[in-house]
Amino acid sequence: MVGQHLVGQHLVRIELVVNARRRRRRRTVRGALLRAVGRVAPTTRVLLFAAALAGFGLLLLSITPSAAAEPERVWTMPFFGLVIAFAIAEGAALHVEIRKESHSLSLSAIPLMFGLLYLSPALLILAYIGGATPALLWIRKSDPIKAIWNSCLFIAETALAGLIVRSMLGDALPQTFGEWLVPFGAVLVAELLSLISVPIVIMAVDTKFRPGLFGAVGHSQVLAALAGAFTVTAVSASVGDPLMLVFALVPVVGLGVLLRSSGNLSQRFEDLQQLHSFTRALTNERGARTLDTGLVHLVEIMRTRTAGLLTMPTADDDDTTVRVLKDEAFVDLDPAPIARLLLSVLDPGPVTHLDERDARPEARELLRLLDAQSLLAARVLGEVEGEGVLFVTDRLGMRRDFTPDELRLFVSMSGTLSARLSNDHLVEQLEVQAQHDSLTGLPNRLSFEIALTSFLGHAEESGVVVMVDLDRFKEVNDSLGHETGDRLLIEVADRLRSATRSTDMVARFGGDEFALLLTGRGTSSPEEMAGRVSAIHEMLTTKVELSGINFEVGASMGVVQWPVQGSDSAGLLRRADTAMYQAKRNQLGVVWYTPELDADAPRRIDLYLSARAALENEELSIQLQPKVSARDGRITGAEALVRWTHPAHGPISPNEFVPLLTHAGLIGKLTRFVIERAAAAASMLQAAGIDVPIAVNLTARDLLDPALPDDVATILAAHRLPPGALQIEITEDAMVVDFDTSIMVLTRLRELGLRVAIDDFGTGYSSLQHLHRLPIDQLKIDRSFILRLSSDDSSAAIVRASVSLARDLGLCTVAEGVEDAEALRVVSTLGCDEIQGYHVSRPLASADFLGWVYRWDAAAFLDEVAHGPVRGRGARRTGRLQAV
Repeated sequence: MVGQHLVGQHLVRIELVVNARRRRRRRTVRGALLRAVGRVAPTTRVLLFAAALAGFGLLLLSITPSAAAEPERVWTMPFFGLVIAFAIAEGAALHVEIRKESHSLSLSAIPLMFGLLYLSPALLILAYIGGATPALLWIRKSDPIKAIWNSCLFIAETALAGLIVRSMLGDALPQTFGEWLVPFGAVLVAELLSLISVPIVIMAVDTKFRPGLFGAVGHSQVLAALAGAFTVTAVSASVGDPLMLVFALVPVVGLGVLLRSSGNLSQRFEDLQQLHSFTRALTNERGARTLDTGLVHLVEIMRTRTAGLLTMPTADDDDTTVRVLKDEAFVDLDPAPIARLLLSVLDPGPVTHLDERDARPEARELLRLLDAQSLLAARVLGEVEGEGVLFVTDRLGMRRDFTPDELRLFVSMSGTLSARLSNDHLVEQLEVQAQHDSLTGLPNRLSFEIALTSFLGHAEESGVVVMVDLDRFKEVNDSLGHETGDRLLIEVADRLRSATRSTDMVARFGGDEFALLLTGRGTSSPEEMAGRVSAIHEMLTTKVELSGINFEVGASMGVVQWPVQGSDSAGLLRRADTAMYQAKRNQLGVVWYTPELDADAPRRIDLYLSARAALENEELSIQLQPKVSARDGRITGAEALVRWTHPAHGPISPNEFVPLLTHAGLIGKLTRFVIERAAAAASMLQAAGIDVPIAVNLTARDLLDPALPDDVATILAAHRLPPGALQIEITEDAMVVDFDTSIMVLTRLRELGLRVAIDDFGTGYSSLQHLHRLPIDQLKIDRSFILRLSSDDSSAAIVRASVSLARDLGLCTVAEGVEDAEALRVVSTLGCDEIQGYHVSRPLASADFLGWVYRWDAAAFLDEVAHGPVRGRGARRTGRLQAV
């Protein structure tokens, strides 16, 4: 059956699943079920599911007519004949592997069809177990778990098919076309059960919900229908004369031979392509990356669990290294015992293949150390680089043994990798010169960055990066010449070498700039590390005698800690460089990096480039923060707040990326993006019966764009929204650039039917005198005043005056930044019309905002306004939707 074979390649990956990275799952019923399943061992999950299938089959047998009695037939198929037939069908199954996919063709459908017609379902199940199970275990050397799975699945399939046949045909043989459709349909239904069961057990093993696994059901059913049609033809012909089955099997055997030949040819062509891609991948790498890339491709091409390279540059075991990629991650193993055992079992030929059947103790111990069942190894490298062994373990897939073609492919890839690594060794000798400063002999910037990246790759490492710049080096060069300056640089290099440890690194970046990598090894505390840095600075300030003159050159040093203040070499160097310039500008000697040093200039460049791409690819999003009436608790609207989560820097404040987009001339595009998303959110809310306006913030440049009102009208029309579905918010200082043009744009927006609000009111300085001329409807009092209400009487006075001014002008007032019950009580007492802030709700995604609206309890809110936090905020979260 098709489905029985599909699960094989997944069952052999159980070890991979155990070690796979656990991902965070959503707290849903499905996630809880998967977590519960994940606590059970993968093998146990398969056995439990197999037992469930067997139990299902036994249940069907109990209700099947004549399930255990062999019916009388004109021509009776012997029981042992079916046993032999199943053994031959499963033992001679054709397997073709192309691109890591296993394709199987089995003739088991033919004895299954005979058994359905001539034997009871119970005897048919016994015939399969008696014939197919030994064939799977001893001929095809299948995993025992897979054999158990196949047997249990066959019990369920056969019981289901037998129930259909016996219920519809009884003990009679089919005679007409319609009657032959019964066993044909029974086989298809049984196959469907198999195709559905296989993805379920795979998901149970992987503990991941993967609906894509069901995608092959349709194609497999087509293949099952073709196989079923052939089987019906063969069986119906053999009813009259059993020898007719021989003629039916001839084209099947011929087709199998053709498929095997085609599959082998395709596989050889695929191997050539893989070898070509393997060679090209290595060509683009260098050094350690060559090896890592080679091991990654080796695992993929050979379809193995592990790939590794053992190198022995000298006879000393201390120089022996082993690089192992296992279960998609590089692991640390002790190279000494692996080298001793591996060399003792290598054959003199080009390739060595051993498995658990090898009786040698060294072979068994080696497999134990590598946690493997089989191993394939070949010698690599040469006399200059030392001896090396490339190896892979545990072939994945339906077939556990390596074919002769795969052995030849492995030898070819090992030779390619060996040649590439040998070439790298020669290139490294040239790179040593390219990575060192010719004057001082110190590593240069490139070498320093490589070493720093290597240190950052070890989670247990810590330390500091120090940038050093000599303070008066230019004076030495100008007054005494470059020769003396070079002598000074050599002296400084020698001093830095003497002041550092063997685990540290000193480099010259160029000119009078040096860099230090001080590791935390042997340093017990941050204070001790700070003492080391201070000692180095003091050493550099000691007078230097050059050409009979004593110079006190001095140095400015910038220090950054890792991994606390960075985890990438470029970022650490930028921060250390900024701290060094801070020390040089202010003559501070040593400055330790802090975020306050404005080390974000390179970060802003990165954000600038990323922000453009994020906007163009629509990677930004909006959140909605609600506003409610202080008088009756109604939901009066929401403000659309643009959000951006950078893949490397995390959440980025709009105060940071909006100016970058403004500088790039993209603020208009950002505004239209936010308006479009706000309109979509308003449309979604109105479809749910919730009519609340959504406010969008405009910048100063937006108010200078005469085309903005027309674009807003187009967006509203596209979403079939009334103008009142959107609002506009502007800041006071947004009007300063061109007051007349801003008035014109705002007036046109208001004529469309959009309400306009002054945001952050009270922080501006120039538009107050023009307030009566502005086409506005609302004043939003800045949150800075709201936050200081309880501690600053002047803030309360400003809020009171703002409310009074708004009332005189016929405007509504909104208190921003209401974050606690006390602030809510005060702003309500001062007469603010609407409330916005964390105490009402944080900004929410559109879908979450809809749920929040349905939970909003206006009565509890008004009770809190009137009497303080008697029931607290939690009381409002369980209420029902009020009128909006």
